[in-house]
Amino acid sequence: MPDSVLLEEAPFLEEVERIVRLAEERGVALRACGSVGLYYRLRHVPEARAVYLLRDGTLRPTPLFKDLDLASREKHSSKIYRLMVEELRYTEDRETNALFGMYRNVYFHPKFSIDVFYDVLRFSHEIPLKDRFPPGVTLAPEDLVLSKLQIHKTTPRDLTDLAAATMGFHIAGLDRSYLSSVLGDDWGFWYDADVNLRRSLELMSKLPTHGNPAAVEIASRAGRHLQEYLDFLAAIPKTRKWEKRRTKGTAEPWFEDVDELH
Repeated sequence: MPDSVLLEEAPFLEEVERIVRLAEERGVALRACGSVGLYYRLRHVPEARAVYLLRDGTLRPTPLFKDLDLASREKHSSKIYRLMVEELRYTEDRETNALFGMYRNVYFHPKFSIDVFYDVLRFSHEIPLKDRFPPGVTLAPEDLVLSKLQIHKTTPRDLTDLAAATMGFHIAGLDRSYLSSVLGDDWGFWYDADVNLRRSLELMSKLPTHGNPAAVEIASRAGRHLQEYLDFLAAIPKTRKWEKRRTKGTAEPWFEDVDELH
């Protein structure tokens, strides 16, 4: 099966919209998340899109996607199976779906793979979704940001995506009480978020811009937005649970290992 999306941007995003629309018509809340969900939200924000496309100091004309991540409720898993396999004629990863079906299903479009996560985004840290499925194609901005902050083993692309997220979603415009409730109650999540913001800030400061004024300005503005997130992270109120876990620090595991299933 493809290890990256083998479609151009426009037809790929049209297919994402079609999947979400068909699910909605069947009473299923299905939302894009991960890098695709983030890009879908940011693609019409010029400065955020510019960061998202920034690779090795150059501006790519189109983004690169590995796969499509979707989120839904576990109670809809059977309807999603019927949509994916019986109606759209995608194939499924039977072994993964049999082992992890309550939490995650994997399907294969001929040109890309699809992960469907149920109720909770389970990665290095958990992001409970409950009823957080707003109208539209993607999860809420806050959950898209959290999905980038929670990654323990980041790649330069993850850190670039995070910088783009801070450009497109100014911290002042987000539901900061919700973000505080998640990050202020979980020291491990907070710690990785802090590390990732700092790493992203460092990456933006060291991009090989080769004197390109546009790239220099993009990196500089991204740095300012990342610092605003760091300031917010430092200032949020922390619970007793957070404070208690902080005393152990990194002497004990604070994240879950995430293994690729395919």
